[in-house]
Amino acid sequence: MFFKLLKLMNWFTAQCREQFYNVAFGTKFRYFGRGCTVDISGKVKIGNNVYIGDHVSLIVENGAVLEIADNSFIGENCYIKCFGGKVRIGKDVSINSKSYINGCGGVTLGDNTRIGTQSIIIASNHKFGEPDVLVKDAITKLGVSLGENIWLGARVTVLDGVSIPSNSVIGACSLVSKPLEDAGVYVGSPVKKIKAL
Repeated sequence: MFFKLLKLMNWFTAQCREQFYNVAFGTKFRYFGRGCTVDISGKVKIGNNVYIGDHVSLIVENGAVLEIADNSFIGENCYIKCFGGKVRIGKDVSINSKSYINGCGGVTLGDNTRIGTQSIIIASNHKFGEPDVLVKDAITKLGVSLGENIWLGARVTVLDGVSIPSNSVIGACSLVSKPLEDAGVYVGSPVKKIKAL
């Protein structure tokens, strides 16, 4: 009897949590997880049927923008912080568990893109080699742009200034530090094209 009551209480709590966030964001979530950090003072637009996993952090500062289109999925323990920039996540995008997005210079993820677990996308960088400027003060904010139908394998890192063409695949544990010219399969650190698509 105790376990049935506990299960009913968990179900009721989940329903209340989802209803609260549905109203707060003016949408209909597929799921809104437990233990999430939601710190929003900027603009947010979330489509319908979006899945937000347990313990996700969504941080949108004043002047920043976060857009998540319909049917997208953000897995548990993901961290998305706009850092004053705009993060746009297209339709049917999947960002798997423990991934990190820094949107300082702006991040765009095209429709139907897949981001593997523990991947990192950082839309800012530190410059070095200028003797009169401290590394901490020399920052680029070029942004990151991923086209449509892209697959980043697990633990891929994408750095500031990178664009990846639609229909590309980036192998697990790869580093993308420069824009990629053509669609293809890329692997390595830094990545090299091994197959045209």
